[in-house]
Amino acid sequence: MENRYPHLFAPMEIRGRVLKNRIMSAPNMIFQVLDGRPTDYYVGYLEHKARGGAAIVNMGEVNICDGSSHTPRIELIDKNLNIFGEIASSMKQHGALASAELVHGGRNASPRYNTIPVMGPVDEVTEMGTVVKAMQIPDMERVADKFAEAAAYVQHAGFDIAHVHSGHGWLFMQFLSPFINTRTDEFGGSLENRMRFPLMCLKRMRERVGNKLLISMRLSGSERREGGFTPADIAEFLNHAQEYIDFVEITTDGWEYSMPTSYLPWGLNRPFAKEIKASGKVDIPLFLLGRIVSAEYAEEVIASGDADGVSMARALIADPCLPNKIKAGREDLVVPCLGCQRCTDGDNFSRFFQCSVNPTTAHETRHGFIEQVGPALHKRKVLVIGGGPAGVMAAGTAAERGHDVTLVEKGSELGGTARYAKDDALKYDLARYLRYIQARGASGLFKVMLNTEATPELVEELAPDHVIVATGATPLPPTFIPGWERSRHVLDAYFDKSVIEGDNIVVIGGGLSGVEAALYMADLGKKVTVLEKFDKLPGVTGCYGWGVLGKVAELGVPVLEHVDVQEITADAVRFIDNGEEKEIRADSVFYAVGMRSNRELYYAIADKAPFVDIVGDARQVARIGEATSQAYFAALDIGTF
Repeated sequence: MENRYPHLFAPMEIRGRVLKNRIMSAPNMIFQVLDGRPTDYYVGYLEHKARGGAAIVNMGEVNICDGSSHTPRIELIDKNLNIFGEIASSMKQHGALASAELVHGGRNASPRYNTIPVMGPVDEVTEMGTVVKAMQIPDMERVADKFAEAAAYVQHAGFDIAHVHSGHGWLFMQFLSPFINTRTDEFGGSLENRMRFPLMCLKRMRERVGNKLLISMRLSGSERREGGFTPADIAEFLNHAQEYIDFVEITTDGWEYSMPTSYLPWGLNRPFAKEIKASGKVDIPLFLLGRIVSAEYAEEVIASGDADGVSMARALIADPCLPNKIKAGREDLVVPCLGCQRCTDGDNFSRFFQCSVNPTTAHETRHGFIEQVGPALHKRKVLVIGGGPAGVMAAGTAAERGHDVTLVEKGSELGGTARYAKDDALKYDLARYLRYIQARGASGLFKVMLNTEATPELVEELAPDHVIVATGATPLPPTFIPGWERSRHVLDAYFDKSVIEGDNIVVIGGGLSGVEAALYMADLGKKVTVLEKFDKLPGVTGCYGWGVLGKVAELGVPVLEHVDVQEITADAVRFIDNGEEKEIRADSVFYAVGMRSNRELYYAIADKAPFVDIVGDARQVARIGEATSQAYFAALDIGTF
C-alpha cells in the first residue's frame, strides 16, 4: 500500500524510547477530577487517543503543588498512585508513550483551587483581579523541589514522560516575559537572568529522576507583542534547557492564539518553530502545536523541516483514531474538527467536555469507543428525514449498527444549512466537515433519496419501524420592522451571491449567524455594518467568540449594539441609537433574528411508525454539536426492543 505520509509515520527514538510515528496527542483537561483524584472518565478518554494510534498521549493539567492550580487540583499522593498507574497503563498497552503534563500556573493560578497565596515573578494584581505575591528565593526552591517530586511521582506510576507546561503564559513563561518579569535581582532583567529560575527547576527534575524518564516542555515560541520574548529568545533558552530536557513542543502566548478558532490559520505557530529550528542552537526534537488539523498538513510541516513532529489537540478530540485511519488508507473515515471550540468552552465554562462532531469523546467510560459500537439487538427498518448534519449522523450511526436505513432529503444534496460553508473562505473547517458528511451519504452505507419531499403518505409507503425526523429550522423574518420585505435572510447571501447588491451592506441581528455572515460579506470586499438590539452579541461568547470578535476587528466590521431598527427604506436603514435617530446607507439588507423549528411533519407522522424521534434544530434550535449528539444517541437507541 502506498505510504502518502512517509515523514508523519516515520518512527523516532528519543533517549532509548521508540515513537511509532511523529504524532503527539496534546495535553488538555476535561475536568474529570473528584476530590483530587482523576476519574475513570479520564482513563477512557486518554486510552482512546492511544488506541487511535498517537505515538505520545498526554494526561493534561497535573498540578505540581498547592498554589499551582488554575483547575480543580489533582493531588499527587499515595492513594492516587493506582489511578495514575491505570492511566499510564491504558496508554502504553496500545503502543503509546505515556506522558503527564506538569503544571504551575504562577500568576494565572486560581485562588479557588489553592489554599496558599497565588505567586508569580512580581507583586501585582492581574487583569482577572487576582492578588499575586512575588516569589522569593525560598519560594523558588520549594517550587523547583515540587517539580522534581512531581516528575518522580509520575515516573513511579509508570509514565514515560514528564511534560512541563511552560506555554500559554504559565509560570516559566512569566519569568521569561520582559513585560511580566520586572524583577531587579538575579532572576530579572537580562534573558540570562530571566531564564535562571526555569533552568533551575529543570535541572532539579533531571537530578531527581536520572535518565530513565523523558522530560519535555511545552514552550510558547513568541509572546506575540512588541517587546516581548521572541523565537530567538526561546532558541537561546532551549540551547541551555536541552541539557535537561529531551524534546520540546512549541505553542504560543495569548489566549486567542493558544486556543485558536477556525478564524486563525492552520499551523499558526509554524513560523516560530521554523525560526527556532533554523537558529542552529537546538538539537533536541521539536513538535509543533497549533491548528494541526489534517494529516496532509502535518506531513508537509515535517517534510519541510520546520518541525520533527506534530502535536494535535482538537483533531484527536474530533477523531481519536485519526492516526490509524490515515495509516490504513481510510482518510474518508476521518471526522474533521470544526475549530468551533465547543470542547474548550465546555471544559472551561460549564465543566462538561463535549465535541461537536464526536458525541462520545471524553465519555468513553459510559458509551464505549465510538469506532467499536456493536450491532443492535434487533435489526430495524429505519427512515431518516432530513440530510443535514443531524440526519447524516443518525443515518450513519443506525446503519453501522446493522439497521436497514433510508435517508430522505428534499434538496439536491446533503448538508442542510451547513452547505453555506462551501463558498465561504473563512469557514474552510466547516466546509471540510460538509464534504465528510456528503461522502458518508455517497458511501453506500445507507440509502439516500434526494429531491424527495417526505410526506405522511411516503412514510406509510416505506413502512419503517423507526423514524428519525431531522427537518431543521426555518428563518424568522423581521416582520416587526416596516419595510422588512426589502431584506433577505443571511443564508441567501451564501447560496446566491447575486443578491448581495452594491457595496454598502447592513445585517440586522448580531447573533452568531448575523456576525459570521457579515464577516463573509466583508471578506468579499463589501462594507458591512451589523445592528443588534441587545447590548451584547447573543451567542458570540467563549473562546469561539474571541475568534469571531478578533476577525470582526481585523476586517473592520462596525457592530452597533443596543440599537432599535425603525425602518428599512429603498436605500437605507433607519434606527435609534442611544435615543438618537440615525440612518445608514444600505444597498442590501440581510437579517438574522432567529429560527423556528420545523416540527409540522413530526406531528403529522407521529403515529405512522412504532417509534418516531425528533432531533437537531427541528427539536430545538441550537448549534451543530447539539444536533449531532441528539442524532447519535437517537440512532443508538434503535432496536433495543
